[in-house]
Amino acid sequence: MTKSQKLLLLASVISIALWAIPVARYAILPLNYLNTHFHELAHAIMTILTGGTPQEIKVFADGSGVTHSLGGSIFLVASAGYPGTAILGSLLILAGRKTESAQRILKLLSIILALSLILLIRGDIVGLISAILWIPTLWIAAVKLKDDNLQFATQFLGVQMCLTAFQSLISLVSITATSDFATDAQTLQDITWIPSLIWSVGWTLFSLIIVIFSLKNAWSPVPIKDR
Repeated sequence: MTKSQKLLLLASVISIALWAIPVARYAILPLNYLNTHFHELAHAIMTILTGGTPQEIKVFADGSGVTHSLGGSIFLVASAGYPGTAILGSLLILAGRKTESAQRILKLLSIILALSLILLIRGDIVGLISAILWIPTLWIAAVKLKDDNLQFATQFLGVQMCLTAFQSLISLVSITATSDFATDAQTLQDITWIPSLIWSVGWTLFSLIIVIFSLKNAWSPVPIKDR
């Protein structure tokens, strides 16, 4: 394992530790906001793909979010958030293998976030501010960071997105196991009669498997000609 890989794992472990301490969670809230933006965007995109119309996205101060939409497949829309974020995180990890692909994906995410800010009304001030700040942050990182630093930053962001998705799922498992609080899993339970806890556990396992798979592939040797 290289020094960069060890550093990535260390940073990931530290972020998990921060997440586990209630007071310390504020230190990683910006990452949670970014995760929530793309979680809700996954709902919005699936709404469009299934014939519906997303109305607005809201991201709240505690890191939670909601997407209001009309039409579309309720089943597919409710299913899109957590797996969508985990898949995006894995794409970031894989893109971080090479400098050019890392730069492209960070620029792409910046553009997507900017377009969503224009097209989808965010009624919550925290969601508005966090999107405004993350748009230039992603672009500047893509332009200013070089070589190993750019690759590390891209993979770190990817791991964090997978981890924050995984952390959100752990909370979701706790919520759905002890209450009837409205969640994506609760929505699917109402549609399919499959317990919300089953959906939560399934999404958690999916997130865990995909981050392990992407790290394994990202850390395999890259041919010199492809670097």
